[in-house]
Amino acid sequence: MGWFSAFKSKKIDDEHTTELPLQTTVVQSVDEIGHNPINSGSILDKQGIFLLYAYLQQDFEERGFNDALVSPDEGYKNDNIKLIKYDLEILIQQIKTYHDSLMKDLDFHILSRGRAGLIDLVEELKIKQTDLTSHIEKVEAFETSLQHGNGFWERAVLAYKRGFMKGMASITQAYLLSKKF
Repeated sequence: MGWFSAFKSKKIDDEHTTELPLQTTVVQSVDEIGHNPINSGSILDKQGIFLLYAYLQQDFEERGFNDALVSPDEGYKNDNIKLIKYDLEILIQQIKTYHDSLMKDLDFHILSRGRAGLIDLVEELKIKQTDLTSHIEKVEAFETSLQHGNGFWERAVLAYKRGFMKGMASITQAYLLSKKF
């Protein structure tokens, strides 16, 4: 009996032996299974407002430092700060579109499941809808603060500027301060 045949089950017949392979269960990952859009919007799947938070928590200081090494120009720095703001505006519009679509889905499911008499499910959906409404309000407040030039997005700009200044200082230290007179 070979190594692989040890993993096969055998069916014994009077005249001959037939080998049948064992059945295996395939476990799918979360990505293969997909996710239900009604249950989306959590910190784990980085949808909705959590996508915005993830963007703001990236390392803008390192980005500024690297940009200064590429081009230590004030105009280049200002252009990249504008790009950060434009990227945030695009992200906010994407999130608003996602939230609008999700709200329509919730409304539909609340109405159809209510007609079917699924009272507990409808109550759960209403809780999700309340959470989504809260997220929509936070995104709108974030958009307003971005338009007025204050709020959380300033963290990204300050970190970028700090990194850019560190990059410029690093260039000066590497080229000028290390030279002997």
